[in-house]
Amino acid sequence: MILLVATGLDVAGPWLAQVYIDGYLVEGDLRAWPLLLLGGAYIGSQGLAALGRYLQTLYFSRIGLEAIYTLRQRVFRHVMRLPQHVHDATPTGEMVARVTNDTDAIRELYVAFLATVLQNLVLLVGILVAMALMNLQLMLIAAPLVPIAGVVIWLYQRTSGRAAMEVRRLRAVQNARINEAIGGMSVLQAFNRTDHFRHHFHDTNISQYNARMRTVRISGLLLRSALDLIATIILAALLWVYGLEHLGSGAEIGVLYAFITWLGRVSEPLIEITQRFNIFQQASVAGTRLLRLLDRPEAPQGTDTGPVEHARLQLRDVHFRHHGAATDTLAGITLDIPPGSFFGVVGPTGSGKSTLLDLLAGLSRISEGSLTLDDRPVADFAPETLNAAIASVPQEPFVRSTTLRDNLLLGSEADDAQLAAAIDDAQLRELIDRLPDGLDTPLGERGLTLSTGERQLLAMARALLRQPRILLLDEATASVDSATEHRMNRALERLRGRVTLIVVAHRLSTIRHADRIVVIEAGRILEQGSHTALLDRPDGHYHRLWHHRQRRSAESWQ
Repeated sequence: MILLVATGLDVAGPWLAQVYIDGYLVEGDLRAWPLLLLGGAYIGSQGLAALGRYLQTLYFSRIGLEAIYTLRQRVFRHVMRLPQHVHDATPTGEMVARVTNDTDAIRELYVAFLATVLQNLVLLVGILVAMALMNLQLMLIAAPLVPIAGVVIWLYQRTSGRAAMEVRRLRAVQNARINEAIGGMSVLQAFNRTDHFRHHFHDTNISQYNARMRTVRISGLLLRSALDLIATIILAALLWVYGLEHLGSGAEIGVLYAFITWLGRVSEPLIEITQRFNIFQQASVAGTRLLRLLDRPEAPQGTDTGPVEHARLQLRDVHFRHHGAATDTLAGITLDIPPGSFFGVVGPTGSGKSTLLDLLAGLSRISEGSLTLDDRPVADFAPETLNAAIASVPQEPFVRSTTLRDNLLLGSEADDAQLAAAIDDAQLRELIDRLPDGLDTPLGERGLTLSTGERQLLAMARALLRQPRILLLDEATASVDSATEHRMNRALERLRGRVTLIVVAHRLSTIRHADRIVVIEAGRILEQGSHTALLDRPDGHYHRLWHHRQRRSAESWQ
């Protein structure tokens, strides 16, 4: 209703001017009251029309922002539920671009395109109706501007689509390169490779510049320039026809004024609509990219919410193959892990150790075989139930730039006693006592104010705060110093018997006291047993691995 009223008031302005010119000015009637009355009506109609346009813009903006709020929430929720292999294969910067830039392009579709097109289409119809009521012959001269604009829009869509898609793709690549460079800045500077990355970024930047220039050239040729030329030709035709009809006469000068004014208002909405099609093109590309993301299947989730009572893990002939891989990463794994036991897992790089922990944590699904927790398939557990029972300490801990307390809680709730118990079990008390503000000390970007070992201890305390029944550690001592390794070993001994420990270790000293050590190579179990039992096999893999590490350790001290 606001749109129709505003359009009617907007169209009425030239009509009021025509009434005064032809009814009073041409006739020589210069009385003040008609001028004041029609002038006041003209000013009032245009003021109310401007108010209506403001309300329209406000309304459409609110619709657009609400729609994008909902869309962005949905996209981010979907991203959080995607399988791990999707995140492994997708650059972080590209995923960020989908959630931010692409949804912003959809917002522009609502705010800058749909609102503009609807408002201007209604205005266009209103002007053509007013033209027809005033002078049908002159309206028929102006009307061809509309279908011609449709042809121009169609040509623009056909020629600019590929360039717009390339712009969006290169923006995602650009974000990915920026994210990589900033995230690894210390390494790039240490290896003096900043210029190399700068040249790579320059190549991407110049490619995006060229793609954008293609869209600019196409829009510059087909949008305003073409329509301005066509509108000028139609204006000339309108003046010529009017001149033939009223040559030498001043009759209906007001009609000519009204038509010239309306013709300008006809061409402007068409030009604005065609220019907004650039936004529509970008939104179409962004929408396609978002649909591709939303079409990716989410990681399957179970519905079993029954509590985990004993925390016994069993693997029977488990096979796993990564998405798109030609061979199995794990093949025929069979294990029985009793509650409260301490299992160590060793093997060369790429043998499948971390993959095994991902399967146990429910981050990946087995391809074949059976994986159960308390005789119930791990795949059937609801995520919140599984996450409450199993906690992980990854090789590269996730640390936010907020305080130590926030990093421990990660949005969860815990009382002071639970927090203190987790800190003590993880041997983190010494760090907290050393920090200036204790638990409320900000840790900086990615926790770089902490050492690698301290970040590992933080990750362990965070995991223990959930009071899990099973704790998974993935190479937690691989990059720490001897003192930190000793503290982590003390933490493991403190947890022994209370929590099932499954530890992937590069340093064999970390798992030498484990109840059972499993040696994996090429996705298969080669041997298993206690540290002593495995060392008693002179031809065994663990025996060779242990003595090899011992020799390297001795050489490093010489």
